[in-house]
Amino acid sequence: MDKRTITALLMMLVLYLLFDHFVWKPQRDNARQAIQSEEVVPESPISNAPDSLSAAALPTVNADSLFSSSTEAQSITLENENIIVKFNSRGAVINSIELKHFDFGPELKVDLIPEQAQILNSIVYSGGESIDLSTHNFIHEVDSTSNSVTFSLQGQNDAIIQRSYRLDDQYGIHTDISVNGMGSVNGVRLDLLAGIADSENNTKSKAQDYRFYLHADNDILNIKLSKLGKNQPQGSYSSFAWAAVRSKYFTIAIKENEPPLSKSFSAALNENTGNPGFAIDSFTQDAKASWQQSFVLYAGPADANILNTYGRQMEEIAERGAKWLRWLTNIFAWFLSWLHGYIKNYGVVLIILALVLKVLLHPLTHKSMQASLKMQKIQPQMQYLQKKYKDDPKTLQLEMSKLYKEAGANPLSGCLPLLLQMPIFISLYNVLRYSLDMRNAGFVLWLKDLSEPDPYLILPIIMGIFMVIQSLMMKPPKGNPDEMDDKQKAAQSSQKMMTWMMPIMMFFIFRNMPAGLVLYWTVFNIFSVIQQYYLLKHNRNKE
Repeated sequence: MDKRTITALLMMLVLYLLFDHFVWKPQRDNARQAIQSEEVVPESPISNAPDSLSAAALPTVNADSLFSSSTEAQSITLENENIIVKFNSRGAVINSIELKHFDFGPELKVDLIPEQAQILNSIVYSGGESIDLSTHNFIHEVDSTSNSVTFSLQGQNDAIIQRSYRLDDQYGIHTDISVNGMGSVNGVRLDLLAGIADSENNTKSKAQDYRFYLHADNDILNIKLSKLGKNQPQGSYSSFAWAAVRSKYFTIAIKENEPPLSKSFSAALNENTGNPGFAIDSFTQDAKASWQQSFVLYAGPADANILNTYGRQMEEIAERGAKWLRWLTNIFAWFLSWLHGYIKNYGVVLIILALVLKVLLHPLTHKSMQASLKMQKIQPQMQYLQKKYKDDPKTLQLEMSKLYKEAGANPLSGCLPLLLQMPIFISLYNVLRYSLDMRNAGFVLWLKDLSEPDPYLILPIIMGIFMVIQSLMMKPPKGNPDEMDDKQKAAQSSQKMMTWMMPIMMFFIFRNMPAGLVLYWTVFNIFSVIQQYYLLKHNRNKE
């Protein structure tokens, strides 16, 4: 087997390993999860023995026994330029967060709260009891000036529980809870176990896209949906920053303001949606006369730039790939967004990106193609040396090296452009798969969403065809079989096999890739074929 064949096999191995890690592994995890439940043990320094476990032993009482009854449950709505939030006075909870700028379907906006569900129900730990507030109606007061609402429960001996919510000008809902006049308070539990609602019609890749995040003790825990099994992950920590659940494009996150009082968490799958949810708990054995906690609930797009404005590394919720490549991912995201400002069709934008990268890489690919042509020209000399020194490998190696040097050829020169394409490919995968700009971005006819695989596999087939054309164009001339030994015949057979095997393998790899990525790669190959054609024509004219 010659060096070019070995090199091609090595490149195929590299591609296989990359796709195995980024694409197939999440699918295997999901299949494995369907067979057996896997317990998730939070990574150090988060402990798996939460202090709030002692809270579970406390008897739960209904708030009606402690607080006077109010009017029937009412719905209250607050909104800004980005979201519409609907509250329910029963429990002072949120039961709808509608995103104004994102559609779920015709005349239907994305709602991050699952249907018939609610978040931020609270339990107050006081006097050795767990007081569930979910069934009690709060009185409320809306302040339109500050775009806020305050819910109150007035109880015995001047006991009062207040919940307040205020919208900022983005996607933040600032919430405070205070408990006074109850003698002693051991903490509060906030329930977000309803999790996040589906926002896309295609949910086949939930196992890969949906996540639970926890930032505590200066560490960020990241758990895929495929690993949230029947055994509920839970843990305690000494310093809490935020926790979040994320779908493909959106997230619900709660960040605690200073000083942080939350002590533990628990996460689980919502039994109705199968999506991740969680609860945070500030139970402590050290009771206080009054209790106050302050949070920011973020409910909106998983956009790194927006999340970054809320601090504490919340931008980590957005999927941006490996840290060492994020600089390149950010460049591509910016360029595509900038170009889309002038060209509204993202398919055309990707074609222009492929052209730009082809131009930038032209000097390198041109040099690589020239080297390949030089390798073709010296094929007869190579075959002669292989036949002459077939029993003397050391001398053959020296003579071959001398021949390469005199001809200015390098058998490995064709690998460098492909190696440079790998970081570009990985970065583009994350941009095209998770960028909000690509959400429901169509191109032509059957391609309605470039962030999802081509439903009819047309693009992967076209890509494979052009890869075959490119291989045939650079294929060295056939030697005379009568003048070839067994080793040379085997090398020629290997080259023929690679001409067809590489495109076939690439087809099976790319069929599950975002259509936008396949479009980019296909167009890049088409430009390569055009470049190759003119290079061959130019060389023939010189001869």
